[in-house]
This record gives sequence, structure tokens and C-alpha cells, in this order.
Amino acid sequence: MLICVAIWVAALQITHVQRDNLISAAIRENRNRAIAYDHFVAGILDHADSAAQHLARQYRDVGATPRPLTDSTATDPLFARVDVLDASGRLGASSRPGEGTGEASEAAFRLLRTGRTREPLLADPAPDGGAGKAAIVFARSIRRADGSFGGAVALHIPVDRLTRFYEGADFRPHDLISVVRLDGLTLARREGPAVSYGQNLAGKLAMQRQAAEPWGTYVGPSSVDGVTRIFSQRRLSRFGLFVSVGLGTDDVLAPSYARARIFYLTVAALTLALLGGTLAFWLGLRRREAIIRHLAATNERLSEAQAIGKMGDWELDLETRLLACSDEACRMHGLDPQQDVITSDQALAFHDPEGREDIQRTLRTAILSKQPAQCEVVSTMGDGRVAHLRIRMFPVVDSDGKVRTVLGTEQDITTERRHEQLRAEVAHITRVEAVNLMAATIAHELSQPLTAAGNYLSAAIYLAEQGRHSLVDQERLAVLLGQAGRQIGLSGKIISRAREMVSDRRNGEIASLDDIVEEAIALSKVADPAVARTAISARLEPDTGHVAADKVQIQQVLLNLIRNAAQAVTHIDKPQVIVTSRREEGGMVMVSVADNGTGLPDHVDDIFAPFGAADRNGLGIGLSICRTIVDSYGGRIWSGTSPLGGAAICFTLPLDELALLYDVA
Repeated sequence: MLICVAIWVAALQITHVQRDNLISAAIRENRNRAIAYDHFVAGILDHADSAAQHLARQYRDVGATPRPLTDSTATDPLFARVDVLDASGRLGASSRPGEGTGEASEAAFRLLRTGRTREPLLADPAPDGGAGKAAIVFARSIRRADGSFGGAVALHIPVDRLTRFYEGADFRPHDLISVVRLDGLTLARREGPAVSYGQNLAGKLAMQRQAAEPWGTYVGPSSVDGVTRIFSQRRLSRFGLFVSVGLGTDDVLAPSYARARIFYLTVAALTLALLGGTLAFWLGLRRREAIIRHLAATNERLSEAQAIGKMGDWELDLETRLLACSDEACRMHGLDPQQDVITSDQALAFHDPEGREDIQRTLRTAILSKQPAQCEVVSTMGDGRVAHLRIRMFPVVDSDGKVRTVLGTEQDITTERRHEQLRAEVAHITRVEAVNLMAATIAHELSQPLTAAGNYLSAAIYLAEQGRHSLVDQERLAVLLGQAGRQIGLSGKIISRAREMVSDRRNGEIASLDDIVEEAIALSKVADPAVARTAISARLEPDTGHVAADKVQIQQVLLNLIRNAAQAVTHIDKPQVIVTSRREEGGMVMVSVADNGTGLPDHVDDIFAPFGAADRNGLGIGLSICRTIVDSYGGRIWSGTSPLGGAAICFTLPLDELALLYDVA
């Protein structure tokens, strides 16, 4: 409860301080606004005064017939109307001579003629019928050369012109600016977007504060609408008025109100959390036994899971060299679970000499690097069978940075290794089967160069048997033998490529992508007449030189994709297939085989599933094999739309790490 009370007091205090800070900042801001608005209004009135004095000098003698003003003052956008009246009150000159003397101008003339009013005169704001909006009259008397009264100059200033201080800015609902005469009459007032005038503030709080502090700031209710605001006033004594700028306290304190709600909700949440924590602690004591029982059951299920997954774990104390084994680890090596603590030498005795060296080397690596390490060894298990074990070691780094304990797991991966071997055999059988399917076509292709070579040799033998040794016959004989040699070389190249496809050799898992694509295109043209009739091109980026993959397997993928693409464009007038490559993020390269056919069928969900795209010629189990090969190198394969308008099959492969290092360098 004490903590809750302290939190509530702190929240209230913070809220109070924040509100005081906001009010202080708003007062400073409002004072600056008032100064700026003072300069704004003074600038307008100074401009009007200069114009009035100028006109008073220019029109000391005006005629009886009203004439239009030719002075630039008449076109000044500050004034809605400009009138010059003679000593009798008749309109002598005007910016709108056709409308007669304005009532506001006549009222200003009468006040100036008495000589008992101050100049310049700011008359009461009134609607200006000609201009269609309210205006105040800024007037000065005209004095003849002898100093006698010669008339008046009346400048009509629109009321809204005095409120354009925030032109283009967003007014908050309670923002206020106003121009008030010292007798209490409001000449112009803007609250939010609304402009008004004519409010009488005589005897109100605003006039009381103006009399006490002409250039002061106070917080109080508005004399017009009662809204509490921060008011800053600035007197313009020369014109007999003052300006006032107000900020609504509700607008100023709105962020504080929002934060206060957050504070109060937070305190309420903390209070509930404290009460809930107390209750949870009490319930936790009661549930402790249940948790212990649950933990025991979990350990039992863990032991069962280890037995199912053929995985045991152990803990090695490096100081005592003692190994604490789990029940499954004991069972795997034929130990009694009751005798689960053995020495490290006893544990190593379960493995052959080569396995012991691998385990000791991995242990040293884990201890020195303070990072997990693993190895795979072949061991004789407790039941007498030979098994493959994957041993993982996790060093435990103490607070002083030393490793005194190593945690380890042993998993029987014999079944996994057998599956890998079977998958490799299946992949090999698949390649052999693919070549078997190509045998008939290859035989046909071989017959052409061999037949041609035989014909060239027959012709050469014929020339040789004639016994003629002219220079022409010798040249013919050389040409025939050369042609036969080239045809025989072409046959050997076809056979070597076919033999390489069925071989099970590896080239260090590094291969040139340019060579793979070039040979795949060449083999595909030999293997399939439909491919030979198709225009096949390769556009490989220069930064995709070598991939970390087996050359023959990737050729198998490309052969399948190129053959499928060629079969898909069999009925196209100008069949095209293009093989492209592009560097991808993460050290990968993307290879694409695209055609200008009709695209993949829409009703096939997964074309990479076995027989998933049987409706498109050539897409059956082959794409499933392609996905298996690409996945084995950590890449992915997918289908898309070709830039040629047909289908595109894309796959990614890892780049050679050495090439990546050169790129970084």
C-alpha cells in the first residue's frame, strides 16, 4: 500500500510540474506572438497614416465635382475605399466616385471637423456597402495653408485585414487575436477561423488588465465568450488602441491531460500488478509441489524422447575427468543406468582409435574456442552393432572466462546415413536412366558423323589406290582425311559428354557456371531433335563465374529444364529458349531458363511434385528430381513468367566462397 501511495503521489506531482511547464512555455510563446502581432498591426496603421498624410497634402483644395483618385493609394490592396472630403463634407475625390460619400467617411468627417478628437482617428467598424464587408475608417483632417480646417481623408481598412497575422496557419479552436480601442470597442477579433468586430469590453476584465499592465500577460476568462485563456496585451498609444493575443488553456494543456491519463492508468496497472503479484506469490508457494511433480514427469518424457530419437546426453567435468551420462547414453553403450558416472577414459574405450582421436580433437576445439563443436564417429554399440554417432559438445564458460564443464549429446544417425546413401544411389540411377532415354537419339546423332567419316575415308582410299601423285590429288586426299578426322572427333565429343553424365565422380564441389551452361546446351541439342530446332542462347552475368556445386548434377538440372522448355515451344513459329544468371544477396546466384511458349497450366498446384505438371510436355518427375538436387545445395527452385512471354523456371545455387572472398577484397 505504501508503494502504491508513493506512486500515486509521484504521478500527481509529475502531472502538476508538467502542467506548470506547459503554462510557462505557453506564456513565453504568447508574449512573442503578441510582440509579433503588435508589429503587424502597427505596420498596417503606419502605412495607413503615411497614406493619409500624403493625401491630405495632395488634396488641400478639392473641387465641387467628385473625381476619381489618380494616386497610387487608390489601388493599394490594404484599403477597400479611399475618400477625400472638402471643408463642407462634400466628396471631392474617391477611389469609388460613382458610389457617393460613404456613411463611415461622413461620420469620421463630422468628428474631425469638431477638432475635439485625436488624430489619426480610428472610427467604429461598420459594414461597407460598396465593398461588401466590414471596415474601419482611418481618418485625418486636411489643413489649409493658413491652418484652417479644409476637409478630411478617410481610408477604409477591411476588418479581416487586421486579422491576417496567421494567414495560412492553422488556428486552434480557442486561439484568439484582437485589436481593441482604449475606450473598449473591439475593432477586429479572430477566434479560431471566425472574424468578428464591435464587441464592447468597457469595464470588463480585459480593460481592467490593460489599465493596470498595458504590456502585461495574465490568465483569465475571456470577456466575450468566457473561455479561460492566456492573454498577452500590447498597447499602441499613438493610435489609441491595444492588441491582445490569447491561447486557450485547454489547448495548451491537452498533451498534459493525455499524459495524466497515461500516468493514472499506469499507476492503476501497477497497483493491480502489486496486488496480483502478492496473490501470485501466495499461489506459487502452493503450486511448488505441483511444479516439482510436473518436472519429474517432464524428465521422464525427455528420457522417453531420447530413447525414441536414439540420443543420449552427458556432462564432463574437466577437473575430475568424470562423465555423468543420461539413461539413454548408458543404454546406447550397454551400461547400467545406476552406474551413470564413468571416467573419460572409459567413455573413449567405446570407440575405435580413429573415433577416439576425432572426439579428443573436437573436445580440444570446443574448449579452446569456447564455442560448440561436433564430430561424427563410428562406434560399436552395447548391442554389438556398428553405428554412426553424431557427437555435439557445448562448453560452459564460467564467470571468470574458463571452461570447466562440457555438455554433450550423442545421437545415433545410422538410419540417416543409410538414407543419404540410398538417395545418392537413386540420384545416380536417375542419371543413368536419363542417359538410357537419350541412347536412341545419341545413336542417331553418332551415325551421321560416323557415316560422313566413312565416306570421306572411302574417297581417300580410292584416291590412294589410283596411284596418282599429282599435287591436286594430294590436296584432295588431305582435305578428305581432315574432314574424316573432324567427324570422328565430333563423335568422340558426343560420347565423352554422355559418359560424363553417368559418371559418379565429384570435382571438389566447385564448377564453372559458364562451362555447365555451355555443355548442357550442347548435350541437350544432341539428345533431343526438338531442342536442336530451337534457338537456345545464354546470357550470363560476369560476376557469377563459379558455383559451389557438382558440375554433373547441375548439368542434369539444366538438361531437364532446357528439354522441357524446348518441348513447350515446339508449335511456336520462332521457338526461343534463353538461359540467364544474376548475382543474388547472401552469396547466391540465380539461374533462369525461360521460353516464349504459352506458359505453365493454371490448374497445376505444384509443378515440382512428382507428376505435378504432366499436362505440359516434359514436366513430370524430372522437376521433382531438379528440386531435390537444388535443395541439397541449400538453394531453392520456383516457377515464374518469362520476359519472352512464356514460362520461366528459376533456381539458386551458392557461389564459390573463394570467389566471394575475392569480391570482398
